[in-house]
Amino acid sequence: MILFLLLFFCLQSFVLFCCLAAGNDPASQEISDKEQIEYIRNWMKKHQT
Repeated sequence: MILFLLLFFCLQSFVLFCCLAAGNDPASQEISDKEQIEYIRNWMKKHQT
């Protein structure tokens, strides 16, 4: 039972580490920023009064 819990928490830690590492990629962050800017521009065009 203790081995199962230890394995479970190790797996959870690995997944968390991978998620944190993926969010720190400068290239993917730049792409995300460009997509957000484009979305905001399109939204402003549609909702302009």
